[in-house]
Amino acid sequence: MTDTITVGQELEGQILDTVRKSQGMAFEAIKVLADAIQPVTTAIPAVTPPLAYDFAEKLMATQRTFAEDLLHLTARFIPAPAKKG
Repeated sequence: MTDTITVGQELEGQILDTVRKSQGMAFEAIKVLADAIQPVTTAIPAVTPPLAYDFAEKLMATQRTFAEDLLHLTARFIPAPAKKG
């Protein structure tokens, strides 16, 4: 049982590391894009914080749905816990 827990924790760590790396790469790509188009966007009105927060909330909801869908998809690979008794 301990081996299963250890493997699960290692896998969890690897997945989180991969997600962090991909998020970092996406952030850097968006930063490069933002820096490149900044001179063009000076004529566009600023986005107010409530609009930005609404967007962030929608983005997080989308990410959560994606994560839940992924967990449901991969749940079949996780063995059910043994019944006690």
